[in-house]
Amino acid sequence: MDNATKQQAQEAVTELELRFIEAVEHGRLRAGLTYEQLGSFVGMSKSQISKRQDGLIKYTLREMYYIGQLLGVDPLVMAAGLGTWLTRVQPEEVRHRLDSLDTAGSHKERNRTVSE
Repeated sequence: MDNATKQQAQEAVTELELRFIEAVEHGRLRAGLTYEQLGSFVGMSKSQISKRQDGLIKYTLREMYYIGQLLGVDPLVMAAGLGTWLTRVQPEEVRHRLDSLDTAGSHKERNRTVSE
């Protein structure tokens, strides 16, 4: 791959990541979630979520999946940018998913238990 092609690929990935970050922020606000609540569902601290939202750390595919699961939206749709999917985010359903997590633990804790 030549340098120009590599540069274009990096810019495309960056653009995709920026759209996902923007989508997470809008979805989070629509659902009435704090960074703490979002982090608890994914298995991260508020600081870890904040660093990802600031673009300092990239979201993993697993984290993107969990965020999409929480908001009830396919993460690929979120990464495509803002759109009508945002109006389908139902705060009551998101709260229900968070409440069910309180009894089961975070995704990170459940994954650790399953793999041990």
